Amino acid sequence: MPRPTLPARLEWEPPRYNAKTGQLTHNGNWVITDRGKRRRTGCGKEDLAGAQAKLADYLAEQHQEAEPEPNLAASQILVADVVAYYAKEAVVDVARPKEFLARQERLLAWWGSRKLSAVNGFTCKAYARARGSQSAARRELEDFRAAIRLYAENGLLRENVVVVLPSKHRSRLTYFDRGQMATLLWYCWRAREVQKGVVTDKRHRRHLVPFILTALYTGSRSAKIWNASFTVQEDGPWVDLEHGVYHRLGTKEVEQSNKRAGTVRIPGRLLAHMRRWRRGSLKDGRRVQREWLVEYRGQPADPRKALSKAMDHVFGEGHPYVRHTFRHTCASWLLWAGEDLNEVAGYMSMTVDVLISTYGHDHPEANMAVGKAFTEGRAGHRRGRSRRERGAESAVA
Repeated sequence: MPRPTLPARLEWEPPRYNAKTGQLTHNGNWVITDRGKRRRTGCGKEDLAGAQAKLADYLAEQHQEAEPEPNLAASQILVADVVAYYAKEAVVDVARPKEFLARQERLLAWWGSRKLSAVNGFTCKAYARARGSQSAARRELEDFRAAIRLYAENGLLRENVVVVLPSKHRSRLTYFDRGQMATLLWYCWRAREVQKGVVTDKRHRRHLVPFILTALYTGSRSAKIWNASFTVQEDGPWVDLEHGVYHRLGTKEVEQSNKRAGTVRIPGRLLAHMRRWRRGSLKDGRRVQREWLVEYRGQPADPRKALSKAMDHVFGEGHPYVRHTFRHTCASWLLWAGEDLNEVAGYMSMTVDVLISTYGHDHPEANMAVGKAFTEGRAGHRRGRSRRERGAESAVA
């Protein structure tokens, strides 16, 4: 009986020395072995993770062009086939393809050489442990689950394979108060860059001010702010200063069901700031209009790193704040003011149910009816009988 063909795998090739001189001729290397062929990874003994990533890339190359066979058992299918198939089919419909493909690469690096029959609760937990972050592992395993489902729906898999997700931890809600916001804005406006120990005139944090104010006033997600233009865009958000409207989707963008981004009216105070930002600044005696809402050196700028450093400076290292905190702050402040839940939900581009479940406790009328039931003495009595009827029953007794 012929021996079964082994799948592509990593093997350690030890260093080689000249037999006469003892001089090193080849460094040790992890090698990909596949059906008699060997491919060096360039990774040393301690870089197993790098070698695994090379193996995942190799498997993806081998299988992405091959036409998958229909109606196979899980034991006949490589995970690399499933993930590569999903990446090819789904990447055209995702909002952030770079992030999507990065998640598929991380899945391939760990699962790529395994068969689909190896997917179970134990291996999913092992993946989450190796990943280090429960939330990141959950997001990537959600992709993996979708990949397997697509493979089965298209008639390529005949068995049910279950991906077990890590528990979803409820994120701790944090928000800024008005004093914290004022301090952060003042720092970003006044801060000067220090070069070689010398304070310069360069205001290197001022580009954060439009981001912070827009995030606070509109509760928009980060990418919808720093990618926003002051002119009409087909594939990105834009601000209509003439009519005072913030279009958080481009004219031809498709709204994602889990990342809603509706058009909103810009609050008056923020609109005045935006019109001033649009006018730009004087350069060489002439005024140069600003093209982007958050602009650094003439280009739209993701403020993640600069904002993180600004927060560390203002609040100290170890603070709980991130960019998404501005969205929490916007929702919390609006509910503190007692605004209508439907209005706030529409403004934040979320459902009323999500708004109530996440922020409802901050509304001044939250649980008020329950409190009145105790205060007015209604709690403890069955509903439907009047006080007079209850009194008559007591008299007969």
